[in-house]
Amino acid sequence: MAESRKVNQKKVNSLKLPRVFSALEDKISLFKATNPNGTPSSPMRADEIRQKKIDYYEEEFKLAVAGNYRKYRFPYKTLGEKSAEADSLICDEERILSAYNLFKAVREANASFASHETKIIDDVITCPLTQMEQYTTGDEFVYLQAWLYFEKRSRDFIPYMYLLGDGSTYIIRFMPASSYRWNYKDKEVFAIIQAAFYPTDSLPGI
Repeated sequence: MAESRKVNQKKVNSLKLPRVFSALEDKISLFKATNPNGTPSSPMRADEIRQKKIDYYEEEFKLAVAGNYRKYRFPYKTLGEKSAEADSLICDEERILSAYNLFKAVREANASFASHETKIIDDVITCPLTQMEQYTTGDEFVYLQAWLYFEKRSRDFIPYMYLLGDGSTYIIRFMPASSYRWNYKDKEVFAIIQAAFYPTDSLPGI
């Protein structure tokens, strides 16, 4: 049973929204054609079909998010002790933690420096993460945000990717957690991660 679950999880992680809906349409068509006794069934209303699509997609999305984050929380346990992907994820986690620590060190240095007229005023941080598509234009950076927030308890500032005016260069910036504006999808991802892995923890004011 556990092995079957692993296989299903791999399938869920690769699903795209059109494929999810297509698979559901097939199931609904079969349901409309016959009931379990093989006799004609009454047609489903449009709102019932729409709700089934929504429910189906939401469940698939929750499974996919949990599966993706599990790789960040338990890299070797999820991907294998000799997994190159696990090594890479751990390296990425160290990079985002280093960026956070550097940002905090600069702020503390500014606050303690005797001359308030001389200080570092730009919070620009560059690191290999800013060159990786899965974190810049992709959807993976939220998992590093979640890892930093839940696993390292770094909750006062939220890191985010910032695109410079040249339209191609990304940097990492930090914003106070109380001021950070989460988009709808990232809110959903954080809520799913919190419910699945940290049920007694709190969300970052989203």
